[in-house]
Order: sequence, then structure tokens, then C-alpha cells
Amino acid sequence: MQKTQNITIVMLLMTAAILSSLIVAGWLYTEQPAYGSGVSRAGDYIMASGQYDSDTDFVYVLDIANAKLNLYYPDINTNQLKIGITVDVGAAFRTGPK
Repeated sequence: MQKTQNITIVMLLMTAAILSSLIVAGWLYTEQPAYGSGVSRAGDYIMASGQYDSDTDFVYVLDIANAKLNLYYPDINTNQLKIGITVDVGAAFRTGPK
């Protein structure tokens, strides 16, 4: 009777140790998502972040002096920000530099 109780206790301790190590490993090696959204203004530029889908983020840069809106996106192959599109805000709203 004592031997089966000892075996049961040892098996339960081993199971607890394995599960605990899996939980710790999962916690240590899981990348936390980066959340950030906001607007930053410095001088003639206004920058804001945006999201296309769950995997693609954008950075919008509004150049007030030249009335242009640039959209930048990360290129994961080159690890750089690429310019996606440029919108002439002055022409779109019939204002801007002459």
C-alpha cells in the first residue's frame, strides 16, 4: 500500500514539474504585441500610425509646408520603411503652396 502511494505521489510531482516548466517556457518565449497609436507633431510635420490589418501597420506623415501626405509601411524583407503613396493634399482640398 505504501509503495503505490509513493509511486502516485512521484508521478503527480513529475506531472506538476513538467506542466510548470511548460507554463514558464511559454511565458518566457512568447513575444508580447507592440501597441502604439498616437499623433506626434513637430514643426511642419504631423505623424500618426494606422493599421491595415492585423499584420500590417502604416505611418502617415503629413507635410504641412508642402501640403503632402505620405504613407510609409514596413518591408519585412529589407527591414526598412518604404514609401507607399503620396497624396497632394493641397490639390485635394484646393489649397496649399503656390
